[in-house]
Amino acid sequence: MESQTIITILITGIIVSKIIIGFLLYELIRKNRILKREKVKLLGTNIALEEQADQIKKYNEELKASELFKIKVLSIASHDLRTPFVSMNMLLNTVDLSLMSKLDMEQVLLQLGSEISHSQNMLDEVLLWAESQLRDNLENKETFNISQQIQHVLLLFQKDLMSNNISLEESLPKDVYLYMSRDIFSFVVRNIVSNAVKFCKYAGKITLGVSEIKGNEFLLYIENEGINMPESTVEKLNNRNSWDHRKAVNGTGAGLGVSLCKDLLQRVGGKIYFENISDVGTIVFISFPIHSITALDDEIINKENSNFMNSFQEPK
Repeated sequence: MESQTIITILITGIIVSKIIIGFLLYELIRKNRILKREKVKLLGTNIALEEQADQIKKYNEELKASELFKIKVLSIASHDLRTPFVSMNMLLNTVDLSLMSKLDMEQVLLQLGSEISHSQNMLDEVLLWAESQLRDNLENKETFNISQQIQHVLLLFQKDLMSNNISLEESLPKDVYLYMSRDIFSFVVRNIVSNAVKFCKYAGKITLGVSEIKGNEFLLYIENEGINMPESTVEKLNNRNSWDHRKAVNGTGAGLGVSLCKDLLQRVGGKIYFENISDVGTIVFISFPIHSITALDDEIINKENSNFMNSFQEPK
């Protein structure tokens, strides 16, 4: 009897110990699973923190680059805007203007007028760019016809085209409209056409057209016949310092307009790309966010056409 009791106690003890061991193993496995899940979460959190750190580093680099760009813009603009004032001051400080010949006076006034015109254009451009920097959203958007607005811009270059015997060909669609800042659009097109005229060879040709219209993108191209740019210059224009090109070509100027074009286009969702055409010259692609194609109200189109025609009327 006693031996049976002992055996029963032993069996019971074994069963209880196995239950305890099983429970401990279950808890160990459960804790191990929890630790693994926590480890996975911790790894995920570390990866997210590393990505955020990389993003913050990228933002800081972009901010530094942006600040450097702004400093250069203001430095270049302040230098160029002083030029006509210096020339005017020198003219006014001349001992006796009456001693200057008529030809000398005409040349001085012609040069002064050119400097004032250049400074006025630069001031308008910098002010437009500065306004875009101060606003989170560019509110002065409107719907306008691309072809008509470009024709308006091209009129500004008729004298330069004729004096250099440059022909201009354009094949622009008449029914494409953009919804964006008209000033920014004109600013970008005017600057690129200005460079095309400046670097086009004598009796060369400038061509404007549409490379592609797809989705929400309108791709305009401006091609000029001239000397190919060095590939290093093309790379800089596409990726880094746009103001290096004019210095490399003729030793003067800062190429500020192209830099401002790139910055303004980025603000409205567009971009700009330069490319050499072997033995031909340079082509510039400009993409704009498109509003709609031939889907505008007749009233809007008629109003746009009326405004365009009125802009060419002679002032009274």
